[in-house]
Amino acid sequence: MSGPRIQAALGKLRALREGDEAIAELIDCGQAAVGPLREFLFSREPCGLFQPRCQAVEALAKLGAKAVLLEFLTAPRSFADPVEQAGEDAVLSFVARALTRWPDDATFLLLLAVAKRKLLPGIVAALGEYRRMDALPVLAAALAEDFCRSAAETAFRKLGPAACSCLLSLAVRTVPLADVELESSLRLRRSALNLFDELYPRQAVPQTVWELVLDADIQVALTACSICLARDSGAGREKVLLRLAELWESGDWAVRMAVEELY
Repeated sequence: MSGPRIQAALGKLRALREGDEAIAELIDCGQAAVGPLREFLFSREPCGLFQPRCQAVEALAKLGAKAVLLEFLTAPRSFADPVEQAGEDAVLSFVARALTRWPDDATFLLLLAVAKRKLLPGIVAALGEYRRMDALPVLAAALAEDFCRSAAETAFRKLGPAACSCLLSLAVRTVPLADVELESSLRLRRSALNLFDELYPRQAVPQTVWELVLDADIQVALTACSICLARDSGAGREKVLLRLAELWESGDWAVRMAVEELY
């Protein structure tokens, strides 16, 4: 009978030992393991430990249990304890990544809906695998979040030059608080302009980038200067060099080093 074997394998996962062997055993048990794995996945873990349930997700994915993973993705999983919630979010991210085995429209739309409620790195990464322009609003929001930015940047890279127009619009969109730009807005704009520089395929520099040479944020201005100097050898170059001189005079040693690298 497979029941005792399944429980023994789940015990290995729970004890954080022989995880790969336990996954192989569960897969070998076939569809009989899906129900116990589902129960294991949906069980609460107040201490925030997430690795055993992520391994259960791996087994479920390899068993083709898409319905169980979709059920978990869409189920309300909110907890007052931040430690338990952090573990839950880690599992949810892993589930989202596992669902990229089934790159269909319905799964994409569910991932998109979940991302609009809760931004997590795994969900952002999963959306990036689809390379779909209708994910741009979520990817743009993720650029402003420290814990999602890396996944969002990877997703934008997968979209390639098609994302450049969106990235440039993000680079000029400031979100102020009183008279000061929010730090999250600055980080988003810096990331967006760096990605634009990386992905923009043409030599001609858009007017918007020339305007960003005079941006109030030094990092944005430096990146804009770099883009213009690398792509334009005409009269606009003098304007950029004058701006770099201003930045050198007003900046600290790190800014001055960055300016000197551009000269």
